[in-house]
Amino acid sequence: MATLILEHDADAPAGLLGDWLAGRGDVEVVRMHAGERPPDPAGFARLVTLGSEHAADDDAIPWQADEQATLRAADAAGVPILGVCFGAQALARALGGGVRRAARPELGWVHVGTRAPDVVGDGPWLSWHDDELLPPPAAEVLAANASGVQAYRAGIHTGVQFHPEVTPEIVAAWGAKPDLLAETERRMEEVRPRAAALFAALLTG
Repeated sequence: MATLILEHDADAPAGLLGDWLAGRGDVEVVRMHAGERPPDPAGFARLVTLGSEHAADDDAIPWQADEQATLRAADAAGVPILGVCFGAQALARALGGGVRRAARPELGWVHVGTRAPDVVGDGPWLSWHDDELLPPPAAEVLAANASGVQAYRAGIHTGVQFHPEVTPEIVAAWGAKPDLLAETERRMEEVRPRAAALFAALLTG
């Protein structure tokens, strides 16, 4: 069965996560930013919802209603969801949690304060967010640091506030300063296997 990916910005593709998934079956990418409408998620093995420059509680975004409806439909159908950054916030919102402006935004490579090192490695991971997710009721917090919850599990679903999918090309497209881009390029050799282990833990565990 295929994986359904919700892409919200042209410069925020699935990156390393997309490569990992493509090696394990068919992948269907819905480009929400281009006006594409998601199919019924019930026929998919899993759903992945990616990052965005937008806020997950901004209902003025044209595709926000489709995002929330698709996440709730996947939950109702028993389809596991992985949310990444904006996607983790959108998932939290769909399951009864929420999102708020972060008291301590993060931009750069950070340690996430893992509470489940066999699932979420402590990092460092690339973070790029101004908002803070509020986990759904009864969710298990898998990682948290001074900026807030960094990973959670809610039943069969998981969300990560950081960006395990990034490549230097993605970070460059986000307008990263030269020092951050250089650090990203230096870290990729260590990040690739760490990201692959995270994907395996979250999507096959």
